[in-house]
Amino acid sequence: RKHKVSIWTMLNDNPAYIKSALKLGRALKKHTVDTEFDLIVMTLETKPLSNDSMRDLANVGFINCAVSPIRPTHLEGKTRKDLQEKFGVLHVFAMTVYDTALFIDADTFVQGPIDDLLNMDLEGKTIGVTKDIRARKWVDTFNTGVMLLHPALSTYDKLIELLMDENFEFEYIMSDQGFLNAVYKDDWHEIGFLYNANLALYRFQRDFWDQHKLEDIRIIHYTMQKPWRCNSKGPYGPICQVWIDAE
Repeated sequence: RKHKVSIWTMLNDNPAYIKSALKLGRALKKHTVDTEFDLIVMTLETKPLSNDSMRDLANVGFINCAVSPIRPTHLEGKTRKDLQEKFGVLHVFAMTVYDTALFIDADTFVQGPIDDLLNMDLEGKTIGVTKDIRARKWVDTFNTGVMLLHPALSTYDKLIELLMDENFEFEYIMSDQGFLNAVYKDDWHEIGFLYNANLALYRFQRDFWDQHKLEDIRIIHYTMQKPWRCNSKGPYGPICQVWIDAE
């Protein structure tokens, strides 16, 4: 490690997500200059990226951290297929070489400095996340696409123990997000909309979205439409244009 703060994303061998992570990495390096941080890509030992992809990521400034998959056998077939590998995110909680870790999905884009987020006081809570929207409505659960935490082995050990407990129930289909919501139901700090602007809000809670200037949003989360499928003439036109225009 070079710094005490780290920003993580996770990739498998999906080339679209790799392209998005490259844009994300360049944007993080461009905008967040007041807080020194290590930029890390978590990859799976079982799904190594190509040499070309690793070179491209390294050129942007990513450090590779290859981890073993976390696969609870009793959850086979219960988790959404595209999210089965996301339990690997839990490894971030064990990265105690860092004081602070920010995990951010590769289908997000950072369009401004996030120093305030990286230095945010979680006020005694274990994670910093933001409220989610499901079935077009605000819900009491949180979205883990942007998650701030302070790694601790005791936290990691507890998480793995719970995950492997067949009697611990959560919304299995949502993988790590369902699991962390069950564990931290009353133990999360609200980081605010500007640090995880979920595209679902643009679609279904437009009045709320329009209360904020687009340029004030720090992290856009392309949930409803992945950014690489974005069209400037589609339903998310101006939001898509931000990603399309990014280097």
